[in-house]
Amino acid sequence: MPGPVKRVYLAGPPHADEYRRRADELVRARGWDPVDPMRRDYRGRTAGNEQEIVEGDLAEIESCDAVLAAFTSPDEGTAMEAWYARTLGRRVVVYTGGAPPHPWTVYVADAICADLDDAVAAL
Repeated sequence: MPGPVKRVYLAGPPHADEYRRRADELVRARGWDPVDPMRRDYRGRTAGNEQEIVEGDLAEIESCDAVLAAFTSPDEGTAMEAWYARTLGRRVVVYTGGAPPHPWTVYVADAICADLDDAVAAL
């Protein structure tokens, strides 16, 4: 009997819609359940909702087996999510899109890939 479906948290900048769409498809094709925090979309209304946003993200990361983090552009939230996942012992795979990784990115990542297909394969 197969085990439970593995879950992967899709970390990335709030406006990285194309990344989220492609990552969702690629992750599902590999049999993983993608968890996209942007389904709780607070764009344009973050003020006053910070605690709900962060606590929701933290709970979802805790519920996942791994984090796929898009570091294609600087984003504080993505950095914090990757760091938190690392502290929990979750696998952190970074997708850079070819951007040179920051030293902190290298530090928290289990794998760093320029190509999204390669990043999903590294999960």
